[in-house]
Amino acid sequence: MQYKALTKTGTGRSGICVLDDFQTPFNVGIAVSISATATFTVEYSLDDPNAAGYSPSTAAWFVAPGFTSGSAAIAGAFTIPCRAICVNVSANTGTVTANIVQAGPA
Repeated sequence: MQYKALTKTGTGRSGICVLDDFQTPFNVGIAVSISATATFTVEYSLDDPNAAGYSPSTAAWFVAPGFTSGSAAIAGAFTIPCRAICVNVSANTGTVTANIVQAGPA
C-alpha cells in the first residue's frame, strides 16, 4: 500500500483508508498530528469497503488500541487485521491529519 493521509477539519469521521487485510504479517504505521486543539480516536472496521452497498456511516467501527481519546500528536503501529481505518474527531479547532502506511508489497 502506498502512503495515505486522512485529514479532518471540524468534528466527525474522516474519509477512510482501505487496507489489505490479506497482508502477512499485518502491520500499519499511523502518525496523527493536530494543527490546534483536538480530541480524536483512530478507529478500524472489519466491514468490507468494496462490498456492494457499503457505507462508512453504517459500518461497525472500533477504537484502535493505543489511539484512544487523543488530544496530542501520536504515532504507533497497528497490527489487528482490518479492512479500513479512519479518524473520528469529537472536538476540534483546527485540522487532524493521520498519515498511514501499510507494510507489504508495493
